[in-house]
Amino acid sequence: MALKSISFHDEQLLAISMKEVPWFADVANFRVCVIIPDEFSSSQSKKLKQDCQDYYWDEPYFFHICTNGVIRRCELKEEKGDILRACHSSPYSGHHGGARTTAKVLSCSFYWPTLYKSASELVKRCVEYQQADGISKKNEMPLTTILEIDIFDVWGIDFMDPSVSSCGNTYILVAVDYMSKWVEATQQ
Repeated sequence: MALKSISFHDEQLLAISMKEVPWFADVANFRVCVIIPDEFSSSQSKKLKQDCQDYYWDEPYFFHICTNGVIRRCELKEEKGDILRACHSSPYSGHHGGARTTAKVLSCSFYWPTLYKSASELVKRCVEYQQADGISKKNEMPLTTILEIDIFDVWGIDFMDPSVSSCGNTYILVAVDYMSKWVEATQQ
């Protein structure tokens, strides 16, 4: 009786093909399997152990715990470009500067060590952003503050010129509340 080879449809489901090793490979190997590369010096291995405290592995992703306590997913080099382009030039409001693009990437919970540098390089290459250019300080319109006042806070008082005497009164005193436009007039 000959044995038949059986192949399953999901056989390659967890197979990953990568062109190069991810930037977090050493940290992930140490965090998951406690493996330190042989070529590391003692100072490099100490740094690796210290850096590993800020990372954790949750199958199938690797995460970084940032200084503000937010947990962000570590991204591969192949995915960085797509994430940056999506956050920089979104169809509804796009072509932001480097800092704004970085903030949008971080708010989407993605992380890689060269994020700030990658975002600024993308902005420098973006033709639309370079042509739009921001408004310079000399072209900005001055801001005017809106004064918040309550009713009866601001009054105006005027004396009217002497007029024809009426019941012995020759002057008129007019008081106006500028918020409610309430007017009071008395004769003297």
